[in-house]
Amino acid sequence: MSESIAGTVIDCLEFARIGGVLERKVGLNELPRLADLLAGTAGFLSVRLEGWRDDAGKSWLQLDIAGDPLLCCQRCLSGVKVPLSIRSRLQLMAPGEEWPDDDLADDSTDAIEAETALVVLSLIEDEVLLALPIAPRHEQCESPAGKGTEHGSAPFAALAALKKHRN
Repeated sequence: MSESIAGTVIDCLEFARIGGVLERKVGLNELPRLADLLAGTAGFLSVRLEGWRDDAGKSWLQLDIAGDPLLCCQRCLSGVKVPLSIRSRLQLMAPGEEWPDDDLADDSTDAIEAETALVVLSLIEDEVLLALPIAPRHEQCESPAGKGTEHGSAPFAALAALKKHRN
C-alpha cells in the first residue's frame, strides 16, 4: 500500500473487465486543487478503487476514500478537521452507449464516460472536492472580527477617534 498513485492511468472498461483493484495512500500534497482549500497539506487519504462487470454486462468502478483533511474554518480561519468517508459507485458509459435517465436513476450511483486513459488522481480529487462542505467550520469558535479592538468592533470607531485628535 506504500506505492504512489501519482501518474496512474487506467483504461476504465479494461479495469472493470479484469476486476482490477488499486489500494493506496494519497498524500494531500498530491492533490493541487484540494490543496488550495486546505490549512495544511500534511497527511493522506486512504483510497481503494475497484472495477467489475455486473450480470447485465454493465461496467462499474467503486471508489472508497477516507481521511481527515485539515480545511480552513470559515469563521475563525484556523484549521478544522473534516472527516471524509466517501463511497462513489460509478457506472462506466462506453462511447455510443445510452446514458441512464437522471430522473429515474438510483441516487446511490453516478454515470461517467468510460475513458481509455483515466488519470486516477484526478478522479480521486474530483470526488473529494464534491464531498467537501461549502463552508467548513468548527462547531463553536469565535470569528476574528468578534474579538474587537480598543475602539470596539465598529469599523469606523477608530476613524472617529482619529478625527477627534486632529481637531
